[in-house]
Amino acid sequence: MFNMRDERRRREWEEEVKEQWPSTKAGQMFTQLAEAFTACQKLVEEQPRTKEMAQVADGERHDVFTMLRDNLEKANRAPRCEYPRSDGRPCRAPKMRGQKYCCMHLAMEAARPTRLNLPALDDANSIQVAINTSMQGLVDGTLDEKRATKLAYFLQLAMSNVGRVKFEPEEEED
Repeated sequence: MFNMRDERRRREWEEEVKEQWPSTKAGQMFTQLAEAFTACQKLVEEQPRTKEMAQVADGERHDVFTMLRDNLEKANRAPRCEYPRSDGRPCRAPKMRGQKYCCMHLAMEAARPTRLNLPALDDANSIQVAINTSMQGLVDGTLDEKRATKLAYFLQLAMSNVGRVKFEPEEEED
């Protein structure tokens, strides 16, 4: 429930930013930078000597274009996050050095406990404890809805089967 609320808030914030961004000074400057960079890139592709001429004529200002282009190429070559998104495709954000995931997904993984500690389901009391633990995991966000649904089904099976199961070996009559 909290995840759904947070996701809805995030979507609303993104929609608001998308709507307001073009009218902000930062949005206008980023748009101008992107247009100028694209135009420079196209010009350099069409006329390769332009790059050399810009170095001779403009010196430092040309270096900004080169630096931006080099940084963009480096970013495009960076290893990517492998965290599977909800649609099954990987995240593809730049991953942290020496890690499998990006900064955000590493933080999400660190916040998630590794496992639920459920008791052995050998009597009605232990099944009730497992139900309470599962509910708490769902509320805390440590157990996703898909797993909680499967777990609820298995707990229902355990509850219906608990009266018929004998864990002690039968005594032999002599």
